[in-house]
Amino acid sequence: MATKVALLILLGLLWAVRIAAIKAAGLSGVPVHVVVTIAALGLAAVFTALAVARSDWPPVDRGLLGFYLLSGTFGFLAPFALEGVVAPHLPVFVFVVVIATMPILTLVLSILTGGERLAPRPVISVALGFAGAMAILWDTAREGGASTVSHWWIAAAFGVPALYALNTVFVARRWPAEVGAVQVAHAQALIVGTAALLGSLATGTGGDLRLASLDLPALGLIVAGEALALLVYLRITRDYGATWVSFANYVSMVFAAGIGAVVFGDRITVLTVVAALAIVVSVTIYQRRNTA
Repeated sequence: MATKVALLILLGLLWAVRIAAIKAAGLSGVPVHVVVTIAALGLAAVFTALAVARSDWPPVDRGLLGFYLLSGTFGFLAPFALEGVVAPHLPVFVFVVVIATMPILTLVLSILTGGERLAPRPVISVALGFAGAMAILWDTAREGGASTVSHWWIAAAFGVPALYALNTVFVARRWPAEVGAVQVAHAQALIVGTAALLGSLATGTGGDLRLASLDLPALGLIVAGEALALLVYLRITRDYGATWVSFANYVSMVFAAGIGAVVFGDRITVLTVVAALAIVVSVTIYQRRNTA
């Protein structure tokens, strides 16, 4: 049980560090599309180097290839593409609130597909975690001012957490017994890296990759953190289920608030602390659901 909790905390921390590194890269002048391309190519390079060192490549047959393609599409390509379309039309706060619904959507899909029972504890824990996440987001972003947002763009934005939830449930339910987390991560990284490279060439933005030199440490941290986060995410999803891994979304917001305060001078109030405690309680409630 300690491993289960430790992995969730680690994943939340890694996702928070990624957010902070992306923000640092942006402040240094590195465009978002360059960050995404470098991260995708870096992931492919990291896992290929690991496969060469271990002489352990992802096995391929018709069924496994379908699993790799579907998980790579729903977990990376489709949500990344949709994020790129809708994010410019939404305030950051609104978009992050929409993304924070991913655990709720994951729980609903898990119940509908038989991976989770409809019971009070999962529902209460996910709802409490969402409330804590909303409190943190509101407390850290309320000075940004209000803005008018099209309801159509908000509706479209919900496709992003829906795709992430769909992928998480799919991976948890359809994980092939004959492959390990490193092999799946490598296959996904190759798919995403190839797509990112082709997209960069097709759009003529390949020359922008030179802008990566504006903040190599941040980009290196993004690649390293994303590689480890992918492995941890796959391990938790395979071993502990879709709903449990989705709680890392809430945990990451707690770490993100702390990192923002330390690195970027963001403020932390009593409300942020109380909200963080609510998230801790929500995780505890869900983790203990089988011991009640």
